[in-house]
Amino acid sequence: MSKAKELADRARAFEKRAATAIDLSSREHYREMAAHCRALSIEHREAEQLQRLSQAGFEQLAKRSNLPSFQNADRPTFQRTMAVGIVLCVAFVAVGFSLRPQATDDRVLVKADRLMRTAGDPSKVR
Repeated sequence: MSKAKELADRARAFEKRAATAIDLSSREHYREMAAHCRALSIEHREAEQLQRLSQAGFEQLAKRSNLPSFQNADRPTFQRTMAVGIVLCVAFVAVGFSLRPQATDDRVLVKADRLMRTAGDPSKVR
């Protein structure tokens, strides 16, 4: 049984409970639940129809999949286009990398210079 059918059955059950309910708040609650189940049932039914339509459309598309496309109809042009695209991407990355601001931190050089000047000296005791 489909989910839409189950929800429609639940809506009918809630309507029966609402008809036999004693107090007003229970009756209203059951009617709200029935309305909610009916709305969900309609949504599920529409989703199932959409799924059936999309499966049918997919099968038709699969039948037409051997139509020529840019990749397989004109292979050399496709390969040249892809090569030019890759070269342009590499050039963009190279230019972007070379134009980024360089670090002006020279503390590494100062430390290396001090290490070279003090190489071999005994360490100072504090």
